[in-house]
Amino acid sequence: MSTSETNAEASAHDDSLNLGALIPEHFARFFEFFKPGHTEGVVPPRIKELARLKIAALNQCDT
Repeated sequence: MSTSETNAEASAHDDSLNLGALIPEHFARFFEFFKPGHTEGVVPPRIKELARLKIAALNQCDT
């Protein structure tokens, strides 16, 4: 199965929007903001991501 067939199959079953494709300039600016805070500093990125997921779960957010 080719990548395009796999992507077409996934998109047929996925109801979410691909906002990265719809508004790429917004996501470029977001990741310019997000990446330094996530990858730099004393706390490792893995721990930051685990904290983000725990906060989302406590607030009943979908991640």
